[in-house]
Amino acid sequence: MTTDLRSAFDRFLEQMLRQKEEEKYSIKHDATGTPISVGYSHGPGGLLSFPGTDPDVFHTIMGNKSLLGQLPTKPSLYTNPTYYTITGVQDRTGSEKTDPCDNAPTAGLMKGCLLTSVFGRYENATPELELNRLGQRNDRADPMDLRMIGSPIHGTGLFTTGIGNPAEPADLFINEVSRKFWELGIAFHRQIAGQLWNADPANNSAGGGYKEMTGFAQLINTGHVDIETGNACASLDSIIRNFASARLDSNCDTAVQVITDILFHLDDRANRTGLTPVRYVLAMRQQLFYELTRCWPCSYLTYRCQVTGNEQVQVNAEAQRKMQDEMWEGRYLLVDGKKIEVVLDDGIAETEAAAGCFDTDIYFIPMSVIGGQAVTYLEYFEYQNPSMQDALSNMILGRVEGAFFVWPRQTNQCVVWQAKIEPRLVLRTPWLAARLQNVRYCPIQHLRDTFPADSYHVDGGRTSRSGPSYYSLWQD
Repeated sequence: MTTDLRSAFDRFLEQMLRQKEEEKYSIKHDATGTPISVGYSHGPGGLLSFPGTDPDVFHTIMGNKSLLGQLPTKPSLYTNPTYYTITGVQDRTGSEKTDPCDNAPTAGLMKGCLLTSVFGRYENATPELELNRLGQRNDRADPMDLRMIGSPIHGTGLFTTGIGNPAEPADLFINEVSRKFWELGIAFHRQIAGQLWNADPANNSAGGGYKEMTGFAQLINTGHVDIETGNACASLDSIIRNFASARLDSNCDTAVQVITDILFHLDDRANRTGLTPVRYVLAMRQQLFYELTRCWPCSYLTYRCQVTGNEQVQVNAEAQRKMQDEMWEGRYLLVDGKKIEVVLDDGIAETEAAAGCFDTDIYFIPMSVIGGQAVTYLEYFEYQNPSMQDALSNMILGRVEGAFFVWPRQTNQCVVWQAKIEPRLVLRTPWLAARLQNVRYCPIQHLRDTFPADSYHVDGGRTSRSGPSYYSLWQD
């Protein structure tokens, strides 16, 4: 083989190997090349393409109530932060002196516990779109003046900018891409709202592609240990009580007693550790709170009343009703004369225990101590860091939007946008938190659920409309 022919063969072989490597990459990372045929707003098959419709568009999307909007958020680069808590000082050792010149007992040593919390990793993607399909309209009757009345979810906390803000974009019903990112934002909001309570790193995928953060059900718990040594740190344990699935409507006196006692203990812990004032919130499902306010005033006003013989306790019905309404409207429970704020959250798990009855938990969460220092907050991995920005400036990889990293997957003109967020929930004072488990309530009718996978979620309708169908000279 001549030198020129050998060189040509080497170049061909090198090109084939490079092409093979590129094919491997594209198979793993590119779009499939099969875009969706439904899920567009306008054009052939577009959901909103019916001509002559009224421009005002109402919706029945149940926006999820969530603690997310009240949690402070901040970026972080640390994948495994550690938090010290001083857990005590040992008792002194030695005997009391007998003579003036004897040695005195020795003071005990300080003890500490090291805790941590981990990032989760959540990813969602848009459906695969054909770029040529974007912006299509059936004809001049395809309505482009539609506007949403109301908004199902408002961006707060992690969800304030870009993809993270599922509030209605101005061009929601005109721009197909805006719609897809709005749908993507709602998917993330629902996912994180549920994970806030129920996430458990034990559910992480083996390859690390999916990771759960440490949810409240894990943080507000007993059994805290030092992350380095595994030593038990009992003083960090939260208060966990079990209502044992007792019906709230027939055991409201017990509910008042247990909730009052839990807050009494938490308040004592805060006072003795010098952390007052503490801003507490009681987090629970909305319908549980409604049922609780219906029975709370009577039980609260007569709690531990001592009667003997033929004595009777009288409760003013008007005052009782006024207390019900004020607590419901003001979103608080009156406990030992204090208005304890209530946060309604659809992400707290519940189970249907019997016909028409549901078991769920009430969370007692310290939001801040000593007049405003946050002790319960969210962090997210800071994608706006120099290393990542340098990579993005040198390669067309994606972009950072608030707490989210977004990148495209493309095959020719077929494209998918995928996004990732890595949040971490931190509770610095678990000993000031509590959970009342298995509170049973039996409403007349369950509210509609927010999350599509829940039993009482309802929607309806369709994702597309029939496209135009005309007779033509090329169709016989």
